[in-house]
Amino acid sequence: MALKTFGLAALSLAPIAYGAVFDLPVIVYNGYKLIELNIGTPARPYRLLFDTGSTSTWIVDKECGEHCNNVSGFERIGYDITASSTGNYTGQEASIDYLGGRVAGLTVSDKLTIGDVSSDQLFIAANESNWAALPAHGFLGLAFNSIADGGATPIFETLMAQKLVDEPRFGIYYDQTGKDSPEGGHGQGLLTLGGSRQDKYVDGEMTKVPLLRRAGGYDVWRSTLYSGKGKQVTSNGTEVESSIDFSWGNIVFDTGASSMSLSPDKIEDVYASIGMNWTAIITGKHIPLCSEFTDKWSFTLVVGNYDNKKELTVTGDQLKLPGFANREDACWPPFDDSGANGFSLIGTRFLRNFYTVWDYGTNPSEDEYYSASLWFGKLKAED
Repeated sequence: MALKTFGLAALSLAPIAYGAVFDLPVIVYNGYKLIELNIGTPARPYRLLFDTGSTSTWIVDKECGEHCNNVSGFERIGYDITASSTGNYTGQEASIDYLGGRVAGLTVSDKLTIGDVSSDQLFIAANESNWAALPAHGFLGLAFNSIADGGATPIFETLMAQKLVDEPRFGIYYDQTGKDSPEGGHGQGLLTLGGSRQDKYVDGEMTKVPLLRRAGGYDVWRSTLYSGKGKQVTSNGTEVESSIDFSWGNIVFDTGASSMSLSPDKIEDVYASIGMNWTAIITGKHIPLCSEFTDKWSFTLVVGNYDNKKELTVTGDQLKLPGFANREDACWPPFDDSGANGFSLIGTRFLRNFYTVWDYGTNPSEDEYYSASLWFGKLKAED
């Protein structure tokens, strides 16, 4: 599908639809990556964090919008089922625990409108939420249906089942400026539902990473992490490469997370491989300066299947994030501790350096043995 039809220069937050491919502009607010969806009759816009680490979409309800703790600076006017002629409770409820918060509420059926397309959808109207810093109404879950809460099937899988999208995939491009979007507008980031825009964003071939299917099917966008490779150029110009065995650990790619969190039993070795010291950082003996984040070092994740391993590499300059220790000349450490041996969680600090395609392979409603994968593409140089 031609890419020249993108309307990214417009400040309108309305999604752009071409056939059954929907381009949702990404809003960056306080560092959070968000999109807007129109729900209800009459339709109202709701701002949501798109999250591949969870499944069910939730939106704060009217009472929670007024009374749940909110320190984000974003006014949440919650979902009011009495104000929508198409809204109905399903009789189910959910309580969802995340690594960073918790929500609970009743499952609702209502109409979602994207462009000229309407779809009956299920989501949680949350009457409890402790996501106080979230500058949004809720989450758009983009993980798999096997872990849905309260019967709230993921919105994208419902769109696929209703045959309202062209392809069983979505693509993500992150704004490369690292800045918040202009007030009332959006940046250059894009979430594409029902297709992908790699022709516009990707330089060369993409890397296909197979996912790990569990007994109940796919849950989150999970693969196997075999090893990591750290590379550094020492002060005398010598290039040194080190390999860290991650022992077939689990790795989850999660757009709802920001950091790169690695298995705690490997993190010291990871830091040593790039010429840093984790213990010195966490004990305050060393504050990493942004000047240390250069292309003189890199780290590679070796992921996939035992007979189909793929390498994903980022360089130090790509991970530069100022503001550590309340200093503009200090950068946040590139990796942190996941809290569980054998588990790594990879968030937007890594993902933003690629164009990613989250591919179901086939429509899950038509083939229960579908084969999902995650594609990574090197970004084209900016003009």
